[in-house]
Amino acid sequence: MLVRDFMTSLIVTSEAETPVKEAAKLMAAEDIGSLIVTKSDLLAGIVTRKEIISARLLSDDAYFSLTVEDVMTSPVITISPDADLGQTIAVMNQAGVKCLPVIEGDSIIGVVSTSDVIRVLATMKHLADGAPE
Repeated sequence: MLVRDFMTSLIVTSEAETPVKEAAKLMAAEDIGSLIVTKSDLLAGIVTRKEIISARLLSDDAYFSLTVEDVMTSPVITISPDADLGQTIAVMNQAGVKCLPVIEGDSIIGVVSTSDVIRVLATMKHLADGAPE
């Protein structure tokens, strides 16, 4: 199974200059664990709940003055939509990440997360156990 078959196509992004506080609100509203960070519509980084929480643990003054660019991870580990499930798991494991932007050419076309991988593995096990599709 290829990444394009199980990735999440809905991409939630934030511009690099967005205040961390606003990014945290967006992540909570969308119920997501990471945000793709862009600069002029190009991938610039990724920010996760971990970075948001770490920023919040700083002083209030620091937290309210930080932008997403200040706390994001960059460069970003990405994956091709033509990578298979095994390659996806290997990249996530090797890089120690839980979310990979899916890049085709110069475009971000989706995101694949550990939740997506677990969903696929659970479905595959369910089918292997003889359950109907």
